[in-house]
Amino acid sequence: MRVAGIIAECNPLHEGHRYLIKEARDKTCAEYIVVALSGDYVQRGAPSILSRESRTEALLSAGADLVVELPLYAACSGADYFARGAVALMENLGVVTDLVFGSETGDTDSLMEVSRRLNEESEQFRTALTDRLREGLSYPSARASAMTDADLPSTPNDLLGTEYLRALQRSGSAIRPLAVKRTNCIGATQIRSQMIASRQKSDPFLCRDDFSDLLLHALYSAGSPEALTGYLDVSPDLAGRIFNELPGFTTYSDFCAAVKTRNYTYTRISRALLHILLGISSDTMRYFDTEHSLCGWIRPIGFRREAAPLIRGITISCQVPFLDKLSRAKDALPEELYKVLLEELQAEFLYDLMASRRTGVRAVPAFSKPLIIKGGRAQCFGKED
Repeated sequence: MRVAGIIAECNPLHEGHRYLIKEARDKTCAEYIVVALSGDYVQRGAPSILSRESRTEALLSAGADLVVELPLYAACSGADYFARGAVALMENLGVVTDLVFGSETGDTDSLMEVSRRLNEESEQFRTALTDRLREGLSYPSARASAMTDADLPSTPNDLLGTEYLRALQRSGSAIRPLAVKRTNCIGATQIRSQMIASRQKSDPFLCRDDFSDLLLHALYSAGSPEALTGYLDVSPDLAGRIFNELPGFTTYSDFCAAVKTRNYTYTRISRALLHILLGISSDTMRYFDTEHSLCGWIRPIGFRREAAPLIRGITISCQVPFLDKLSRAKDALPEELYKVLLEELQAEFLYDLMASRRTGVRAVPAFSKPLIIKGGRAQCFGKED
C-alpha cells in the first residue's frame, strides 16, 4: 500500500494546499493521503483561525483520506520540535511510504544534501553564524545570512523541509521524501488578515487578541519573572522583559510588539507567551521528547469512508496507541503520558470555549466529539468498549 504523508497547518486551507495534495497523489502514485494537522494552536504562537474540525472538513473535501492531529507540544513549538514530532508521527503510523512537502525550490536532492550537512554540523555554517552575531545582527538575521554564506537555503519552506529531512535521516527512516515546488497563490497570512478584518460577531474566526485577557491573567498570576522560566522557550532574560512590559499590557499582539527586541522575534515571543497561557512547560517537553520522541499517541480527527482499508492497516501497524476513541486513552497510555494528553485536551476545550463566545454554540468536551467522516456518520475501527 502506497501512502503519502503531508504535514500542514492549513490555517486556513488554500489553493496551495489543494495543489500539494494533488501533486502528492500524482507524483507518488499514492493510494491514500494522510495529513498530520496542527490542532487548535499553531507554530507562530497563536490560535488557529479555524478549529481543527473545520480545517479537517476542508482537507477531506480537498482530497485527503485521513487527518490526524500533531500533538500540541510539537505543533506550537519551534521548527526542530515541530519537524521531529511530525516525522515521528508519520513513522509511528506504520503505513506511510512517502513524505511530501512544499518547497520554494522543489529540489529534493539538493535539500537532502543540505540536511546531511546540517546534521554533520557544518563548520562553515557555525563560523558564519558566529561572525554575523558578532557583527550585531539578531539571531534570525544572522542565521539567514549564515545560510546564504554556507550555501544553505534561506526561504521558509525550504528551511522547514530541511528539518523534516534531518529528522528522517537521524531516525534512519525508510520514508521517501519528495519536495514539491510551491505554486503561486494567495497565502494563508493574507487570507487570515482578510478574515479577521471582515469577521462578524457570529463568525468563529479566532486570533491572538481573543485570548488577551486570559494571557494577562496568566502573566499576572505568575507573580515573578522566575516563575515564568519553567515554561517552554522562556529564558530568564525574556521573563524579565515580559515583567518589565507587563504594566503597559493592552492586547496579546501589542504586548508581543512591546517585548520584541533585536534578539527576540515577534513569533518567538508570541510562541513563548502561548506556552505560558497553555501551561506548556520545559520539563514536560523534556519528558515527552526523551521518553516518547514527541509522539506518544496518534489522534485521528477525520477520514473519508473510502479510506477504511487504510484505517484498518494503521490499527495493525501503528507503533503507538491509535486513539480513535479517547475513552481508551487512560488504559492505553502510561500515567505521565496520559497527563500530557489531558493538557492537550484542556487546551482544545479552551479554544472551543473561546469560539463559543463568538458563535453562541455550546462547546463540546473532547471526550464527546465524534470522528469526522466525510459523507457519513462517525464510526471506529478499533475494538469496541
